[in-house]
Amino acid sequence: MMSLLLSMLLACAGPSGDLDGVSFTVNPRVSTVINAAWTSAEGGEARLEWGYDDRLTERTPSERVEAGEHSMRLIGPAAGARVFVRAVVETDDGDRLTSAVHVLDLPLAPAEMAFVYADGAPSQRGALLTTIVMEQPWVVLLNADGEPIWYYGLPERSITTSAQPTRDGEGVLVLVVEQQGPKKVVQVVRVNWDGEVVGAMEIPDGHHDFRELPDGRIAWVQPELRELIVDGEPTIVMGDNLRLSEWGEDAPATPTEPPLLSLFDALPPPGDLCDHHARPTEYNGELVLDWSHINSIDYDPDTDELIMLAHFVDTIVSVPVTGGEAKVVSVVAGYTPQTGEAPFSHAHSSMLRSDRALLFDNGLHYVPPLSRVVSISWDEAAQTLSEDWSYEDPDSGAVQVLGDAQPTPSGGALASYSTLGRIIEVTEAGEVVWTLETEAGAGFGRLLWMEGF
Repeated sequence: MMSLLLSMLLACAGPSGDLDGVSFTVNPRVSTVINAAWTSAEGGEARLEWGYDDRLTERTPSERVEAGEHSMRLIGPAAGARVFVRAVVETDDGDRLTSAVHVLDLPLAPAEMAFVYADGAPSQRGALLTTIVMEQPWVVLLNADGEPIWYYGLPERSITTSAQPTRDGEGVLVLVVEQQGPKKVVQVVRVNWDGEVVGAMEIPDGHHDFRELPDGRIAWVQPELRELIVDGEPTIVMGDNLRLSEWGEDAPATPTEPPLLSLFDALPPPGDLCDHHARPTEYNGELVLDWSHINSIDYDPDTDELIMLAHFVDTIVSVPVTGGEAKVVSVVAGYTPQTGEAPFSHAHSSMLRSDRALLFDNGLHYVPPLSRVVSISWDEAAQTLSEDWSYEDPDSGAVQVLGDAQPTPSGGALASYSTLGRIIEVTEAGEVVWTLETEAGAGFGRLLWMEGF
């Protein structure tokens, strides 16, 4: 508390330079965020220049400003760092207006957050958005050294399986599952970069993943139960419905009927089940066969389609956002694998497109089980399924649950070995250039590389 108070006092000290009313303050909710404000007599391109010494080697993206009062937010300095920062306006007349350099000492990261160790360096500038999975989960932006440059703590004993930036760039959306008495409440929570919850929408029985569409609607999955004959016996089977909902502040989403897609209608009926299907799952007080188990949703802007990964049936399903016939990619749908064997076994992903995908292949049915990163593509006309490249991490073994993979701007992949508390960046040539590891007892969730930080 003393460190935060000192930082805020320091923030108000010193002359303003060419700009008036200059202030730099440590955000009271996220102590790595610096809020800047000033008044400029002229408009132009504004930015913040900062660094860990007075050379100020880093800078924020520029913003167009008019004459008058203005504010900017700095996300980039690590928790616990001493930060040197100034405001700059490049005027339309070619002048450079600057504030004086201000010095702030940022508080340490919350003690409850697990420490992250880094080795190597990422192959591009930016920050990693992920979740530190522990009794109290944390949504974080990590720098190249594994240090938090932004964080948001979720309620203790809550669960999150998906966090993603908002399309307007103003914060993150987080899927939060909480047990509130006898009721399980699932919400998509909107958090801005100042650490404020600015909206929450309940998605009844939603699970695993969601996606914000360009028009602001939320795509999400909800279980669907049907009684079917499986192996000659009447069986309650749990599939999935894909739903679209308008964003509703602090109100439950109203499921549209019928859903955009039912997996029961898109896939062949349950058959050739694996041992994961043989373990009954409890849902709303009854034991069911957990069949499709959608765990990933993505949006392809080139085709305006939603693409899903059905975990237990090793199938990728896509459907137009406007509705229509679903396309199914899998061996059970008649696709022929290039190698003669299915290229993944019970995978997860955050990068699905209409003709390709980057998967975290949990590999649960390999002998022995082995998780890996695999890039696949398919030809709809030829009904062929190809493995383009893959990587097996010799230090990671098999991840039984969760996991994620995302492409990097440099052409490689980031992989989250979730329950092992390990993230790697690997090139297509198989070189691991960056590794993050959590303290014992913590894990990682989904991930996304974000530029501009």
